[in-house]
Amino acid sequence: MKWLKCLFLVCVLFWANCVIAKHIEKNYVVVAYVTSWTRYLPDPTVMTHINYAFGHVNESFNGVNIDNPERLRTIIALKQQNPKLRVLLSIGGWGSGHFSEMAASKENREVFAFGCKRIVEAFDLDGIDIDWEYPTQSVMGTSASPEDTENFTLLVSELRKVLGTKCLITAATIADAKFIDFKESIKYLDFINVMAYDMGNGRNHHSALYRSQRAGHLTCDEAVMAHLKEGVPAEKLVLGMAFYGRGNQDSILHDFVKTHYTGGKYFEHWDEVAQVPYISNEKGEFVFGYDNPHSLAIKCKYIIDHQLHGGMYWEYGDDDSQGDDRQTLFLSLMKNKKATVPPRKIFIVAERGDQHEAFTAAALKWLASKAVQMNMQLTVVNSAQEIKRDEIPQYHLILQLNYPPYAWSEDAQQDFEDYVDHGYGSYIGFHHASLLGDFDGFPLWRWFSDFMGGIRYKSYIAATADAIVQVEDKTHPIMKGVPDTFIIGKDEWYTYDQNPRSRVHVLAHVDEDSYSPPSAIKMGDHPVIWLNTSKKARNVYFQFGHSASLFSNAAFLKMFENALHWGLYDK
Repeated sequence: MKWLKCLFLVCVLFWANCVIAKHIEKNYVVVAYVTSWTRYLPDPTVMTHINYAFGHVNESFNGVNIDNPERLRTIIALKQQNPKLRVLLSIGGWGSGHFSEMAASKENREVFAFGCKRIVEAFDLDGIDIDWEYPTQSVMGTSASPEDTENFTLLVSELRKVLGTKCLITAATIADAKFIDFKESIKYLDFINVMAYDMGNGRNHHSALYRSQRAGHLTCDEAVMAHLKEGVPAEKLVLGMAFYGRGNQDSILHDFVKTHYTGGKYFEHWDEVAQVPYISNEKGEFVFGYDNPHSLAIKCKYIIDHQLHGGMYWEYGDDDSQGDDRQTLFLSLMKNKKATVPPRKIFIVAERGDQHEAFTAAALKWLASKAVQMNMQLTVVNSAQEIKRDEIPQYHLILQLNYPPYAWSEDAQQDFEDYVDHGYGSYIGFHHASLLGDFDGFPLWRWFSDFMGGIRYKSYIAATADAIVQVEDKTHPIMKGVPDTFIIGKDEWYTYDQNPRSRVHVLAHVDEDSYSPPSAIKMGDHPVIWLNTSKKARNVYFQFGHSASLFSNAAFLKMFENALHWGLYDK
């Protein structure tokens, strides 16, 4: 029975090796296309590779022209911040021609390959990405030949011969895996970037993960399966993702939202089958498909589950100012090795000390208790004078926690105005945020006064009073689950030189006859919660916020939490 014992031992060792192998961390690649025509500098720590777009086959079919070579040098210099970063020159792109003529001639292929080698050495590049769109096809107005498929293989073979094994050679390929002989060419390529986007028109998803009735002519899953079928091993497949959306007109999501997604005319949905979001019009018709951090995280999980080589995206500059999309790939594939949606970043300008300390301290404690549940990352500053230029746009929500609308640095004022005017994120303000006027040597911030409804602070109930608040707009998400009337206790009730109602959307007002103890300081019609709907940023102001007792008030807590959800997630 020795053979049975040996067989048992072999099975145990095989099982153990499988378990160990399953738990070995895989190093996934995150490939970011960075373009020559944009000015931003990418964060070099959130990707493993940068494909610089673009270089082009020259008009004599034997060399390479580089778009904006000085910018390429600037991108390569980012390796000083991240020595592990690898930068490739991507040659080609939509409408970039002369591939067919260059690849058709052995002499041209050789000269082209040596031209690539000179560029790699001159710029200290890590490789070349071939983005030939597409062999044998002339739909984009470029030349083509039936021999292009065979010549593509000869081209990458020549590049490998000239560039050697240490230099990366990759290719961007059409989603359906056509036009290239992968069985022959893959041996010369380090990996394939599958362009799993632009797979639908304005009436369908262009980047659905799985097939649904709203998916385009192809899905990401089908694109991966097509490449596997054509002979590309999973460990050489990189799934491409788009940081832009497509509808009747091509657009990135935040541009579409700023231009169209207002006034209840458009609605966001989640396609449970396709695993991507989309926007419909009032008739329920599909008008815009895109990816968001949630759908990108699911695609990253797909990459892990199918043991692919990693993820790629077009392009870095299409992300929002907070970097949600690129952070999703970084957290999912590079840091946590799992599907992870990045936290929503909240910038809190908090007033500390004096009469508002109790409220501010209770608010910060409550926010910290909600941070994990709501996937929030809190940054707290106690002086707006400390805010640096370009700091505010990095956050999803600005929370003015009783901090007054003066004593802001000029940079902070300008960034905040741009943030609200252009809709870079959302805003919630409490109580002291409407203390508008000339205070402590600071002049009235006219823009902020207009933002609050054209008001200037006049007076307040210094001794504090309890009062009944009446909800006016019961349909607004901030008022979901809030009673029609509720009591706010021990608060200072501000009055202003004029009523903001004509310039803002009022959600609730205070019943001045309900003040306890009674007060002669009154406005008449007295709004206390309102939105400025003329601004692109979602925003809400709560006039109350003086007492820590608010954090034992169920109605207040419900409104605060609703406001956070509305500002951070309900786009």
